[in-house]
Parts: sequence; structure tokens; C-alpha cells
Amino acid sequence: MKYLIAILVAGLAFSSNAGAQSQAKTMHDTYCIMCHGTELYTRESRIANDYDSLREQVQRWQANAALNWSNTEIDMMTNWLAERYYGLACPEEC
Repeated sequence: MKYLIAILVAGLAFSSNAGAQSQAKTMHDTYCIMCHGTELYTRESRIANDYDSLREQVQRWQANAALNWSNTEIDMMTNWLAERYYGLACPEEC
């Protein structure tokens, strides 16, 4: 029984993460790509080189675009970008 519960909990966590990833991609494709392409993330002179500076850039640009994202949405976008483009590890609190 303990193993079944562990499997169910792991499945829910994966499902939740997949949903957050999907939502972040949709937000990115809706709001970010309007102004720039993905080459911004891979250029040599990029500003964000660690997780904290990446989050600062997400915070900055969502504010500049008056998107009014919540901290949860900012974290979701930062996590997605960190994984998808930057190859950055998420801090423990992610």
C-alpha cells in the first residue's frame, strides 16, 4: 500500500510539473515572442548567466510589458526558461 501511495504522489507531482511547463510555454509563446526570438537566450552576451539573474530578467520584462504576472507565474517562466534554454539548475526552493 505504501508503494502505491508513493507512486500516486510521484505521478501527481509529475503531472503538476508538466502542467506548469505547458502553461509557461504558452505564456512564453504568447507574450515573449512578440518582442524577441529564442536567439536572445543563447547569445554569447546574454545578461542572465545564473538562475537568480534569469529570474530578475523575467521579472523586469514582465513589468516592462505590464503583464502583472504573479510570483508563481514569474517562477514558472523562470523554471521553464532555465530548463529549456539556459541549462540552469533550479534552486532548492523551486
